[in-house]
Amino acid sequence: MFTIDEIIAATGGALLQGPAQGRVRSVSIDSRAVKSHELFMAIKGEVFDGHDFIDAVIKQGVRVLVVHQSLKVKDARVSIILVKDTVRALGDVARFHRQRFKIPVIALTGSAGKTTTKEMIAAVLARKYKVLKNEGTQNNHIGVPLTLLKLKPQHQMVVLECGTNQPGDIVWLADVARPDIAIFTNIGESHLEKLKTIKGVFEEKWRLTSFLNPKSTVILNADDSFLASQCKKKHSFKMMTYSIKAKSDWQARDVHVHAGRYLNFKVAGKRLVLNSCGVNNIYNALSALSCGVLLKVPMKDIIIALKSFGFPQGRGQILRLGRGWMINDTYNANPVSMRSALQTLQAIETPSKRIFVAADMLELGTQSKLLHEAMGRAIAKSNVDVLITVGRMAKLMSAHARRNKKIQVFTCLEANDAQKYLAKVFQNGDAVLIKGSRRMRMEQVAEFLLAAPS
Repeated sequence: MFTIDEIIAATGGALLQGPAQGRVRSVSIDSRAVKSHELFMAIKGEVFDGHDFIDAVIKQGVRVLVVHQSLKVKDARVSIILVKDTVRALGDVARFHRQRFKIPVIALTGSAGKTTTKEMIAAVLARKYKVLKNEGTQNNHIGVPLTLLKLKPQHQMVVLECGTNQPGDIVWLADVARPDIAIFTNIGESHLEKLKTIKGVFEEKWRLTSFLNPKSTVILNADDSFLASQCKKKHSFKMMTYSIKAKSDWQARDVHVHAGRYLNFKVAGKRLVLNSCGVNNIYNALSALSCGVLLKVPMKDIIIALKSFGFPQGRGQILRLGRGWMINDTYNANPVSMRSALQTLQAIETPSKRIFVAADMLELGTQSKLLHEAMGRAIAKSNVDVLITVGRMAKLMSAHARRNKKIQVFTCLEANDAQKYLAKVFQNGDAVLIKGSRRMRMEQVAEFLLAAPS
């Protein structure tokens, strides 16, 4: 519930017309779904501009609007608040609402594994608390505020994934969310088009700590050189670390793949099992374990939550495919996650071939060529039997993978063509990994395989 005065104070806006008194129950940016008791924020997006639907939402009974274009409507009952930027105003209202609640807010970021880690943390905390989390990948300047605006008195924890593709994104999200706990997965080659270098990626991600205080805690991967460097520095907040190789607060030991399919490892003398054979997921699990311990979730519940964890669709999800397997990692790709996915394909037990369908990794800027070539060299050193590349940049992987004469290599530009090659080479019992950036639509290849595995 928000009063008009609260909205104006939170956003620094000005009342253009209508009553200065009144209340709304919630906030909406969707003109198709907005309800009469809600505040409508007129957001200008890449495709639609909410200002074009002002008349429509008023007809639906909306009586309070926030806009960044000066306008008036005939209905005197409608209160219109003018702000400089409605996207910023959405964050301002979300920050105001978040500060009404004295509960832990956990925010996490990194170059890869964010969504899986967020879901693992939420699963661990849900063993003891009522948890709010951002759904899917609503991790940007729209999704994070909308998630915070769903906060209700019954919630005891908030888990927020925070993403970025340009300088300034993370500090803005940190300002809106004001996290109590900041978690970092890893730092690597992601969004280099605008962040330029890995150091630039680190500097952008680390700004998640901008609003922490002495009672706050940072949880980080001590095996990551950029993140580990912060352990040697003095900070105003507390720190907790996790790792596989380096010494840390929560170190995984005795790591092995069980039955060619499951990860099995020990932490603090306790045996843990994950429904994955990708070692990168141990780091995700250690993040969740660290957070759970910090927030007093019993270890036995943490172990149960991680053992029963189901990986999100398109994010390292391992599915039965006849007598073999499909690793559906189609949601997105950068060099960090591509290397992790390749490791999973190498580890999984299969009676037949290992097939890698690899598409372009986008938003890598001037380093795109070198990074695709490096991925090709990594594939050449692997136990992959068949490589199918999709896209102009992924073709560079093929040239280097061909140096390994044992690998059968196909190149194409579109997902449809990849399906044709798969139809020729796939046999029941094969393990197939499908990976690529979002715009490459690799989920179509996964759907094709699942529809006709024979």
